Amino acid sequence: MFKARALVSDRSKQSFLWSFVREPAQRTLSHYFYFEVSRRNVTETEDSILSKLKGNSAWVSHNYQSKYLDLPSQDEQESLSSTDRIINGYDFLGVVERMEESLVVLAMLARIPLTDVVVYSSKVSGGYAYALNHTGCVMAKKKWTTPKIEEYIHGDYKTVNKDDYMLYNTAHRSLDKTIDALGRKRVEENVELLKSLQRRNEERCASQVTMPCPKPEGVEWEEHKRLAEESCYFQDFGCGHACTDLLLADHAEKEWATIYN
Repeated sequence: MFKARALVSDRSKQSFLWSFVREPAQRTLSHYFYFEVSRRNVTETEDSILSKLKGNSAWVSHNYQSKYLDLPSQDEQESLSSTDRIINGYDFLGVVERMEESLVVLAMLARIPLTDVVVYSSKVSGGYAYALNHTGCVMAKKKWTTPKIEEYIHGDYKTVNKDDYMLYNTAHRSLDKTIDALGRKRVEENVELLKSLQRRNEERCASQVTMPCPKPEGVEWEEHKRLAEESCYFQDFGCGHACTDLLLADHAEKEWATIYN
C-alpha cells in the first residue's frame, strides 16, 4: 500500500479511503520473524528480538503505522494529532485482530456485497512463504517472546510508540461505535454469514488454487511458479480469486440484499 499522504492531496468525494491497523508490537514482531528470520534465515534470540523492538529504522520505526497512514496537514488540521487526522480523514479504519467484524463493517459502509470481502489466506505462521527474491519457499516461523520481551513491550515499547497505541485503541473504539450505529445484531448476523462464505470458499476452492508455496513434489519450480502466477493477482496476493468469484457469483444478489436491507 502506498503512503496515504501521496494519494489524498486531491481526493474526490466519490473515493473511499480505508486501511487497517494492527497491535503495534505484534506488527513489529511479525515483520521481523517473516522478513528476517524466515526469509533471510536470521537466527532469532531474545537479544535480537529486543534489539528489533528497540530499533528505529525503515519498517520498524517508532510509531510506524501513525506515520505511514498520516494525511497531509491542512490549515484546519495543524492543531490535530496524527491520530485525529487519520480517524477524521479515513472513511474506514479496520482492526486486524478483529478482521471479520472489520470486513463486514467495511462492506456495509462501502455498500458492497460480503462476497467481495471473502479472503483466502496465503501467509500463515507455521506455513510456507516465498524465499528471498522468490527463488523458492521457506517455512514461515512462528513468532515467540519471553517474559523479558513482554516486560519491555508493556513498558518502554509502549512509551516510545504511544502514537501508534493511541491510533490502535482509537480504531477499536471507532469500530465499536460504527457497529452500534449500523446495528450490532445486524453486524453479528453478517459476521456469521461471512464465516459461512469463507468456509464454503476454502472447502470448494482449496483443491483448485495453486498457492506459490509450498511447491508440490515432482513439479519443476518454474512450472509451479507459472501456475501460481495464473492463480494469484500478484506474487502471493489474491490467490484463488477466479475460483472464489465463480463459486460465490450465485450469492452476490442475495448479499446485496443483505447489505441494503
